[in-house]
Amino acid sequence: MVKRKLVIYSLVIFLVGIACQDSVLNNKPLDKISESDVFTSAPLSDAALTKLYDDTRFKYFGGTWAYEYIKEMLLGGELRDRGNWYGEANWVDHQLMDDTREGIVGMWQYNHIRNLNEFIEKLSNANNVQGMDEDVKNHRLAEARFLRAFTYFEMVKRYGGVPLITETQRIPADGDYSDLMVERNSEKEVYDFVYDELVDIAGVLGGNGEVEVGRANKYVAWALASKAMLYAGSIAKYGEEQLNGLLGFPASEANDYYQKAYDAAKKVQEGGYALYNAESDKATNYQMLFLDEDNEEIIFSVKYNGLGNKGHGFSALFWPGGDSRVTWGAEGMVFLDVALMYDYTDGRKGTEDRAVLESNQLVDFNELWADKDPRFHASVLYPGAKFAGYPTYAHDGTYVNGELVTEQQVVGEYDGFDWLGISPWTRFHNRTGFTIKKFLNEPRGTQVTFGESEVDWIIFRYGEVLLNLAEAAYELGNTGEALDAINQVRSRAGMPNLNSLTLDDIIHERDVELMFEGHKYWDYRRWRIAEERLSESRSGVKVLFDWETKKYEVNVLDSQDRRERYFGPEHYYMPITVDRLSNNPNLAPENPGY
Repeated sequence: MVKRKLVIYSLVIFLVGIACQDSVLNNKPLDKISESDVFTSAPLSDAALTKLYDDTRFKYFGGTWAYEYIKEMLLGGELRDRGNWYGEANWVDHQLMDDTREGIVGMWQYNHIRNLNEFIEKLSNANNVQGMDEDVKNHRLAEARFLRAFTYFEMVKRYGGVPLITETQRIPADGDYSDLMVERNSEKEVYDFVYDELVDIAGVLGGNGEVEVGRANKYVAWALASKAMLYAGSIAKYGEEQLNGLLGFPASEANDYYQKAYDAAKKVQEGGYALYNAESDKATNYQMLFLDEDNEEIIFSVKYNGLGNKGHGFSALFWPGGDSRVTWGAEGMVFLDVALMYDYTDGRKGTEDRAVLESNQLVDFNELWADKDPRFHASVLYPGAKFAGYPTYAHDGTYVNGELVTEQQVVGEYDGFDWLGISPWTRFHNRTGFTIKKFLNEPRGTQVTFGESEVDWIIFRYGEVLLNLAEAAYELGNTGEALDAINQVRSRAGMPNLNSLTLDDIIHERDVELMFEGHKYWDYRRWRIAEERLSESRSGVKVLFDWETKKYEVNVLDSQDRRERYFGPEHYYMPITVDRLSNNPNLAPENPGY
């Protein structure tokens, strides 16, 4: 998308230059393209649509602080940020969420909705757009409607019922603003709108391979429909109606939404997508899924090229410490609880390792976890793990001849590297003991600077759609098909097939397969299990290296969260907030608990 944007913006500048040469007496402003011109030319209309894509909050890649990239991982209890100074990131237990503020993942996007509505209206009413035939015009309109449906889904999953505004609001000449004071639609009405829009535009959008990557095709629309309807179904089944139907769904309609989620997932399967299987090694294969751009599993991704500050900062901020080439990094510290969620290829449960780590025995993590789920080795770095050819240091000291060395002095050579008494990468030790590996471009070999990370960010992929299909089929009573879909995902990962299936199995598989991808927090909310799962304290380890045995003494550290974690029943919906209610009293009532 970035490459396309550069081309289109260059063309826009070129066209402006020509316009400026036409006549110095032209009354139109010469330093910018007039609004009336945008919808007379295909390149200009496409540039406007590209800007709407850029403004859509697919991910939180908008700042320079590490927590901007990992907000949902923080809230989902998957990791903590390393620094102690990150302000809002310290409050991942929802203490920032009250009647005056919505927390760190709020998304009240009505400025964007207005821009989308305006684009849709003006392009719809435009005649004879130069370079754009009717089919292309309808496709561009469908893309804008997809962005609007995506934005409404992001809002409804946060606040429940929100106002459905599908026409550009105008400031009245008579000063009577009452028509602008819209009421909230019900949560059900918003989800139904999202689904109806996606079904309608899927008939207009081109298919896989027919639409430029980074733009919506019909299967992108079906992927969003599958996800949105899965949310609606689970909220209907596991939630409750509140505020006279403003929040929640009739429980009797749960299966209707699960059926829509199932049907939409089946539509995606018609698009020729497949689970990524380019690498023979299962861990490498899962790792490369996120690095091999535009592969057969990716349905939709945000495109980056890493050039000229047209990239993002994830790799710069989260590249692990381990050698002198690293200037910053290791900002995402994974909790021990996450590491233990990954089971073993022989069927053993990863949670059993807590007893080993809490015992007095010395541990070689490479040996202990050699047969762990390959997705673990592709996603998490632990003490002694190799990354880009260098060991990941995490030790707070080294025992040499019975004495603990806690200085950065060489005690010998190990595995081809000088071993220091304490980790040379002070950012990495004395936190949780683990850091994130997923999404980092290890094959590149070296860290990039901020703004030059070129790894695309996947929004929808076939693995998620299979899990959506599995859950919807399970809830509809089709356990056989659900089991088959789950086992496809497990088999690709190198894990043994399941012989039976429960909802807990589905939850676990989503946790592991989609780890760090921004799903866990929202999944736990829609299943209404967040009060238990997101209120649990998280653990880490402190490790000391034994020079004689080349193993680690492990101390399990409880309560490694910023604050005591708490997710209450009120947090299943975010607050509308006092300011918004003051500006528009018709948004009342406020969501429960605020």
